[in-house]
Amino acid sequence: MSLQPPSSNKSNTISSNTFVHKLYNMVVDNQYQHLIAWNYTGSSFIVCNIMEFSRDVLPKHFKHNNFSSFVRQYGFHKVNKSPRGHRTLAENQIWEFSHPKFIKDRPDYLDEIKRKSLETETTRRDHGDINSHMAMMQVSQSEMAQQLARLQDNFSQVVRELADTKSKQHKQQQVLKNMMDFLSSRHGAQCKPPFYLCLSI
Repeated sequence: MSLQPPSSNKSNTISSNTFVHKLYNMVVDNQYQHLIAWNYTGSSFIVCNIMEFSRDVLPKHFKHNNFSSFVRQYGFHKVNKSPRGHRTLAENQIWEFSHPKFIKDRPDYLDEIKRKSLETETTRRDHGDINSHMAMMQVSQSEMAQQLARLQDNFSQVVRELADTKSKQHKQQQVLKNMMDFLSSRHGAQCKPPFYLCLSI
């Protein structure tokens, strides 16, 4: 009477033609445990050194080593423990991914993990392009608003300077008029005969 093989070895009999089966085999393979393994709950897997993993392990199973592209195509989600700006160098080398159907000791779920359709990928890319275009438009709009504000400030400054110039010009004209009036009055007084001559006449 034959014994049923353990679930951890059952994956060896599963076809490795798809990415998820190959990935599952890598996670349960003892020779890769220092680079890729389940987390303590078995609900996600962890890549401990992404550079070494991409260099030494992926080429043995795939044609290229763009691992993050693979997992995105099959709906895996990257688990971020801390915000990007607060991660240490070691944290940047540790990647954790999860999928509701990619679970330890449950290789029977693997066939339910489907690659995203081309339409979905195209739609996501189109949405990404639209979002990028909108972001660029918002940046351009913000720059135009700043330029308009600067032009308005410059125009207001020119108007103020013009008003000051007109005020100074008016004051100068008033001073010149006063001087002319003063000179005219002095000249008129010099042309009049002396007071005693007027009495003799």
